[in-house]
Amino acid sequence: MTRRVTATVVAVVSLCVAVMVAGCQAVPERPAAATSESEAVPSAVSTADVLAAVRAATAVRDLPPTITTDELLAASGDYSDQWSIEGCEPPLEVSRLDDIGPCILGDTTSDRTVALIGDSAASMWHSALDLVGKRHGWRVLALTKSNCGPAALTYYQWQLKRAYTECDDWQDWRMETIARENAEIVVMAGWHDGGNQGPGRDTTPEVWRDGLVSTINDLPAGTRAFLLGGVPRPSQSPSECVAANPADLTRCAEPAADALPVQSGWSAAAELTGQTFIDVDPWFCAQTCPAVIADRLVYSGKFHVTGQYARLLSGPLEEIMAPALRAQP
Repeated sequence: MTRRVTATVVAVVSLCVAVMVAGCQAVPERPAAATSESEAVPSAVSTADVLAAVRAATAVRDLPPTITTDELLAASGDYSDQWSIEGCEPPLEVSRLDDIGPCILGDTTSDRTVALIGDSAASMWHSALDLVGKRHGWRVLALTKSNCGPAALTYYQWQLKRAYTECDDWQDWRMETIARENAEIVVMAGWHDGGNQGPGRDTTPEVWRDGLVSTINDLPAGTRAFLLGGVPRPSQSPSECVAANPADLTRCAEPAADALPVQSGWSAAAELTGQTFIDVDPWFCAQTCPAVIADRLVYSGKFHVTGQYARLLSGPLEEIMAPALRAQP
């Protein structure tokens, strides 16, 4: 993602008032984003069950009592702890990590590695891949950096207001790390909005395709790549809408035709390289794209997926990746 909305104190206070007026009740929080080694790994939810939950959610009106006020506030503000990994989110000016320890998830003792690459819209999938790795005995290495996508491009950093040269260096470093760590599978995800390269440069689906193809071609021979398509792009923060409309969540579900991004850059890159494109659209939308699915807030702000919902999607993701995960080294 190249631009990110940061919640202000005023916005948070306003949302607190909205939640209190709406009468939301705080209940004990659900498990944190990552599953610790001592916790039981939850069973995968099947693709069929996820699709059924998406369809059912389009008609749900009342806010589930299991969603807490704190969850609404955090998801509305799009705070980085909703999708990042502590110790594994380098500052903008940092182009490599001296210690990748915090970035290792899944079965940390395994000698088989999946690497996750991309920007914050890749990082938000780490909790799903953490579960996939634990279930299948794979180590998951998150090599993600905000504003530094998976396509081999020179990105523009909107906060620094210049070409993101640190990302160029990071791309070189992550390729070196993928080779050094013998990653057999690479999952690619990121935010593509046409403005990745900055003012006056339109990152078309064709440009995005070519950048992805370049990344894939630079991977070590035999590496399997999975390209996760972009998630829906709501016009407003869905969780803010939920806080304001707890008795009519249908007002927060945007038409799929308006919210779904163009996926042709992703799919074309996969086709040209013989890799796998994962169309995530059905995991989020039927006729509309609900803000709450299976009693979980789906979105953190407008640009990210909550850890709770990403974990639900570990099942569909696992089903698609299963042949590669089961393949012999």
